[in-house]
Amino acid sequence: MTPSLPTAVDQGTPVAAPASTPAVMPPATTSPALNPARALTAGGLAVLLLAFLPVNFTFGAVNLLIPAIAADLDAGPSGGQLVLSAYTTTFAAGLVVSGRLGDRYGRRRLLLIGLIAFGALAVLTGLAQSVVSLVALRAALGLAAGLFTPQVLTSIQATAPDRLRTRGIILFTAAGAVASIAGQVVAGAIAVTFPEHLAWRAVQVVTGLIALLALPGLRAVQESRSTAPLGLDLRGAVLLGGGLVALVVPLTLGPTAGWPAWSLGLLGAAAVTLTAFALAQRATERRGGLPVVPPSVLRVAVVRNGLLMTLLFFVSYGAILYEISQYARTAWGADGWGVAMVTLGFGGGFLVAALLLPGVLGRVGPRIMVYAASGQAVALLGIALVVALDDGRSAPPALQPLLIVLGAVQALMYGPALQTVLSRTPDWAAGVAGGLLTTLQQLGIGLGVALLGSLFHAVAAAAGGPAGGTAAANATGSGSGLAVGFATALTVQAGCAVVFALLAHHITRRDAAG
Repeated sequence: MTPSLPTAVDQGTPVAAPASTPAVMPPATTSPALNPARALTAGGLAVLLLAFLPVNFTFGAVNLLIPAIAADLDAGPSGGQLVLSAYTTTFAAGLVVSGRLGDRYGRRRLLLIGLIAFGALAVLTGLAQSVVSLVALRAALGLAAGLFTPQVLTSIQATAPDRLRTRGIILFTAAGAVASIAGQVVAGAIAVTFPEHLAWRAVQVVTGLIALLALPGLRAVQESRSTAPLGLDLRGAVLLGGGLVALVVPLTLGPTAGWPAWSLGLLGAAAVTLTAFALAQRATERRGGLPVVPPSVLRVAVVRNGLLMTLLFFVSYGAILYEISQYARTAWGADGWGVAMVTLGFGGGFLVAALLLPGVLGRVGPRIMVYAASGQAVALLGIALVVALDDGRSAPPALQPLLIVLGAVQALMYGPALQTVLSRTPDWAAGVAGGLLTTLQQLGIGLGVALLGSLFHAVAAAAGGPAGGTAAANATGSGSGLAVGFATALTVQAGCAVVFALLAHHITRRDAAG
């Protein structure tokens, strides 16, 4: 479940409305004057939400199916992690320019192209015959998702009447949770219906069909674009995307492979590429252009804090579902449906809290994210304790309530953090800051799977557990090693939550002082 949340974007105007729009916009709060005949309708909103569903559906489904994929394609745990990280990393890299492409060339047009590409690539992933081809296809799938995802939210903000826009943003947030839960449940159901080597392939086809189902309804979504589109900075986007890929691949494969020379070489290439990216961003801004990551925006303290909070949150978020899935399969011998049922409470807690968030935020205010982050740290340590005491036979009864609490507090963390950071960001930087926050969502998920997933497997192997998630620990007596690995990763994630809480306290303390 990827909790995609409303971001500050260039609101733009429908093609039929010639009102001018500044190059960088603060979070959309009011709509431009819309021609009622061209405004987004409830039917158009439903189509946009349907188009968004496969983005998180595939993350939830593939996260559950990693052991089946690894077994079928003879890939170890690092290969399975790379299948997940390839999607989220290229997704993050594509987001940095895709919103600007939609503003320039038309959002519905980019939505159409992205959905067709996503649907076709999802089906092709089900035909992959090797882990290399699957990773390549998943990387391309991430680029397709990054191409059309910003068009969904921007279309809602740019073309919906005020009342429908507010409802649309809430439903957009909830749709992320629903899609991820549905991905896990559907994948679990298919996994117990089909043989393991066919089940994961069938899920890819289902994912592609969901994307293609939205295509006929796009006629209900009017075309819109910005009257003052931002520059694309393709050079910056290519350098950033290349640097992120060169960083994530060795971090995913290196630990379990013993850090071979090629992994160290890729890390060096990542350092060079990202340094070149930083220098290029400065040069572009000095020339008066708008780079994808403007250095002047990063010099705003609240933006820096917000970006770090985002990365910390999603590193932990990306790891938790992966770790639970791996542990449930290996320690308890759970099948796909059993894993889906274990994680159902987490997703349900997140969904309910996300829907209640506006009322909670109105009563408690921004400090809810400090309390929620503290609650996340406690919940993670509680899960670590339960796992440490696990007898390795089945899911302990105390686990499910803790997972429900964990899902709820996570929903109460990032939504308020995003709103708080953007509300304190200068207007000239708000649009760019919102885009960066969205990009770090996906990058954090990929890094979480790569870093904390590798930590989980490495500690488990060192403590006597299996290095991967394909054998039943109950049969080998190695459940204690897995428990140590899982508890260690959870403790690190609790530390991330504490740092998040401290940063949130720093941001909200200014309001209290004022």
